[in-house]
Amino acid sequence: MNLGIELLGDLAFLLIACAGVGTLAYVLRQPLILGFLAAGILIGPFGPFSLIKNIDMLNNFSDIAIVLLLFGVGLTFPLSKLRNVGKVGVTIAVIEVMVMLGIGFVIGQLFGWSFYDSMFLAAALSISSTAVIIKVLEDRGSIETTSGMLLTGVLIIEDIIAIILISTLHSGVVTGSFEYSVVIWTIAKIGIFFAVTLGLGILLVPKLFGLIAKLERFEITMTFALGLAFGLSFLTHELGFSAATGAFLAGVMIAGSKFSDDVSTLITPIREVFVAIFFVTIGALMNLSAIGTFWIPIIVITILTIFGKILGVYMGVKLFGSGKQYALAIGLSMASLGEFSFIVLKTGMDLGVVSDNLFPIVGMVVVLTTFLGVLMAKKGIKTVELYE
Repeated sequence: MNLGIELLGDLAFLLIACAGVGTLAYVLRQPLILGFLAAGILIGPFGPFSLIKNIDMLNNFSDIAIVLLLFGVGLTFPLSKLRNVGKVGVTIAVIEVMVMLGIGFVIGQLFGWSFYDSMFLAAALSISSTAVIIKVLEDRGSIETTSGMLLTGVLIIEDIIAIILISTLHSGVVTGSFEYSVVIWTIAKIGIFFAVTLGLGILLVPKLFGLIAKLERFEITMTFALGLAFGLSFLTHELGFSAATGAFLAGVMIAGSKFSDDVSTLITPIREVFVAIFFVTIGALMNLSAIGTFWIPIIVITILTIFGKILGVYMGVKLFGSGKQYALAIGLSMASLGEFSFIVLKTGMDLGVVSDNLFPIVGMVVVLTTFLGVLMAKKGIKTVELYE
């Protein structure tokens, strides 16, 4: 079959399944991420309908979607936000991530998994779902509350940590070393690259957008923005970092300019489509045939993930003198995993260092923590509101 026609067919299956099962999830008042994953499982090469068989095609869709997803995250992250996060948000995020990195790695080792499986499992479990938690806050109208701003701040810092983790893992695998000194040097290089790239970008990008804006053609604005995102993604990949890092930096550059709202408005429709495609492709790449063999790891990881996240956040909040009930309620709000878990595992899969079973195992953990996390987040946010 002609490759272009095959691409059209696969894209049609992806979008139709995405819309159909996504609608069902919406009607049932479930997170759309669950609907998209279910759609992918149904039509993927390992699913009951097997409408899409070309795994390489799925990987290509997923790579494009990751760039657009991280570009969108960057667009919502002007550097001025860091001033609003404060030391409380930073401390909570760092403690939670460190606790989960330790728990995740120990779990992998106790199950006898390889070093790389344990490392990527730890990273996948460490970052809470921004999409799920923000959606719960929006539904309750709690974004502007004290707790809502605290949770948002923690999520912002976790997103930055996720980018650093992904690039560190990518560089570590490429160089073949995770020694302490090498990891520190890798993080330092990432920091230097961040500083230099953002410095140049903040100086040049607004001027370039200013010139483009004079043309008053939204097509040129959008194509330049996307070109910047994909170009920086390619550059960071060639430099030995993750492509996701470049996409995020491109978004941050634009977020700091007066053109950020225009770019965000133009990019949002295509980004939302590809974010949905990302979760559908992730579902399609999950081989659930062996899940029955791994139900014990799935249950253990799910329980310890929820416990570890609540504990990590609780410890961070308590450091600043908050009451036990308030700290526990904030912890309950951060228990769900999401998009970054899949991006981390996709990085490991692309590098060829994680086992095939890790993807569906963590996929099921994401599904369970998303479902349970929404319930706990609603309970936690409702409890927190009593203290405000």
